[in-house]
Amino acid sequence: MKFLYKFFALLSFVLFFITKSQAQKIAVPISSYGVWDRGGGVDDYSDPKADFVMDIEVSATWAEVQSKGPEKFDFSMFQEVLDKAAKYHKIVKISINVGPNSPLWLYDNGVPLVKVISKKPEKHAIKFANYPFYLSENHKKYYFELIKKFSLFLRSQPKEKFDCIAFVQVKTGATGDEEPYKGEPTDEKFSIDKKKVWEEYRIEAFAQFKKYFNDVTDRQIVLTFNNVDPIKNPVANNWVMNTIDPKIGFGIKGGAYNRGHHLTGEQSFKEQWTPYLINPKGMKLFSASEMDESWRKPIFNINTELAFYWSALSGINTGLSSYNCSKRAIQYAMEHQEIRDIFKMYNIYAQQVYPTTATTVFSVFHEGLNAADTIKFPVKTFGNAKSKNLERYTNICNAYASRGAKMDDLESADIGQVNQRERQKGYNDAGWDIAEGNFERFLYQIKPDETSIGLFRIRGEIDKNSSKYDRFARSFEYATGKNTMYFKFDDEVFATSKPKSLKFTITWLDKNPGSTWALQYNKGKVMKTALEVKGKGDNQWKSVTVEVTDMQLNQSGKMESDFVLVNTDSIDDIFNGIEVNIQRK
Repeated sequence: MKFLYKFFALLSFVLFFITKSQAQKIAVPISSYGVWDRGGGVDDYSDPKADFVMDIEVSATWAEVQSKGPEKFDFSMFQEVLDKAAKYHKIVKISINVGPNSPLWLYDNGVPLVKVISKKPEKHAIKFANYPFYLSENHKKYYFELIKKFSLFLRSQPKEKFDCIAFVQVKTGATGDEEPYKGEPTDEKFSIDKKKVWEEYRIEAFAQFKKYFNDVTDRQIVLTFNNVDPIKNPVANNWVMNTIDPKIGFGIKGGAYNRGHHLTGEQSFKEQWTPYLINPKGMKLFSASEMDESWRKPIFNINTELAFYWSALSGINTGLSSYNCSKRAIQYAMEHQEIRDIFKMYNIYAQQVYPTTATTVFSVFHEGLNAADTIKFPVKTFGNAKSKNLERYTNICNAYASRGAKMDDLESADIGQVNQRERQKGYNDAGWDIAEGNFERFLYQIKPDETSIGLFRIRGEIDKNSSKYDRFARSFEYATGKNTMYFKFDDEVFATSKPKSLKFTITWLDKNPGSTWALQYNKGKVMKTALEVKGKGDNQWKSVTVEVTDMQLNQSGKMESDFVLVNTDSIDDIFNGIEVNIQRK
């Protein structure tokens, strides 16, 4: 347990719920994993174009809730969403933004007004113009009363609407970032020591949320907390870990990895968190990440479909459960079938949490050149393994240049994932602590780098006309004897029962006229050919499908495989990946 929590700093927006027999209902069931509407993007969830939206996120500002003074509360915006959720059988994440989103009447009622020198004046000049002095007793009085009234409002809902409440996010400072100010106060007397004083204030607020949402005799509501990292926020972490009732559970909120691909930190996040997110053997985690307006930034605009596709897969790769999309992103998807299809893919993939019940498994081919990996990229050959050593990234890509790898925006390699999604203008195939191998769920390519080669920018420079599949792929390499790709299912996929049938969908690039390849599988002691493909050579991505009912499924093939892709000539065929739909008996 201590090992788990020491890595909370890496968390992208993780909610976890302690599952014990006496615990409250699971706040987010697996059937709700998928794309959530976080900004009111959908008016009518029965609209066929909204069929990819699983659930809802709603947030309001304190100023909206109490615009007319300290005695009047208006929770109508939450009521509207709960009404809609009940009507369409959705669940809802709920929160109120405070801090700079506080009502102006506070400052006429004894709460000091704080002005700041903003970190980003061009962005914050209006949105974050005013702050309350949080430590003021008057501020605490009004804020804590807000918490009380918010709880009473939610807990007074009729059952069909109360049951739509997934969880409430605790917010104490500027937005959900849990810091007092976006900048520094112009008057030093309003400065707040973040390591001690601010943490003590947050604990006061936490206690109020616990009192009114957890410490009630009925209708308890799960809370989520941000910035409770044991290293950066030890006081908050200790309080949450030792004060929240494990029978209720709690959640954690943090950053994002679905806002692009090849973002710094992907690989570490995956390694630390997927054991608790995918097929967990102990504590089960739920993870969510907010798709803000980063989808409108330069890196996305090169090719929007491609960007959504690989960002969705990147989220899946790190175990992301809930893909919370902004209003405009939702609306864009509703008007663009190709984006809806990507989100539907995400919904299917995200719900494959346990291998024994999986209905879809997949391996999407990808190679990320992780400059932090000194084994694959030795310091002696590629340069010092420092994130700021830009020459190292260039050296790595140069070694893979024949496969299409390069750095389009070298300077963005070291600016961190937040700035990468905002400012990066081109694709980088090398990065620091980026996702390395295939994007897979319960279907694994065996020794991919020894049996195939990773490719980048498959059909040349990527532009608005490129296919979403053009970004990454894997290929045979006849010249080096890499003519067979080996695959196996997770050991638990068929541990309790054998499938009725397996439907294979293989996406490949028909690049060379007359090229041939085959799908073969284990059938007892022999290999059986399920599919033989001959190319036309039109240089188009194609998908072929075949159903198999008699696969052995015991990893008895060469290299402990269940099935293989075989190159049946001397031409190097190129593949995007394999998806297998499982029909269980």
